[in-house]
Amino acid sequence: AVQAVSDGGLLCVTCTDMTVLSGNFPEVCLAKYGSMPIKARYLHEMSLRILLYSLEIAANKYKRHIVPWLSMSVDFYVRVFVRVFESAAEVKNSCLKRALAFQSTQCPSFTIQPLGAPALNKG
Repeated sequence: AVQAVSDGGLLCVTCTDMTVLSGNFPEVCLAKYGSMPIKARYLHEMSLRILLYSLEIAANKYKRHIVPWLSMSVDFYVRVFVRVFESAAEVKNSCLKRALAFQSTQCPSFTIQPLGAPALNKG
């Protein structure tokens, strides 16, 4: 779908498999979306982030990137509205948007590990 949208166009994506996105079947979510969810109180936000990550990865394959406009989680589905842009430079920087979240199983504490950092040009 990201290929069919013109540069700067709006794309609406709806996912109705909240049982997969909410952590009930983490191995299925890993296969479909490339993320490993956990059962947590913030499952709706996590589901939206997983969907946005999956869209970004799909767009990056075609030298495109997404900019989220609106995201919502209602009952048994999540829906996002994103703008799709063509920019090879932004695709190279897309790793700066990604991070791993490490959640404690004993308490609600967590830590975020970014996957990339901007390179400083020494000149």
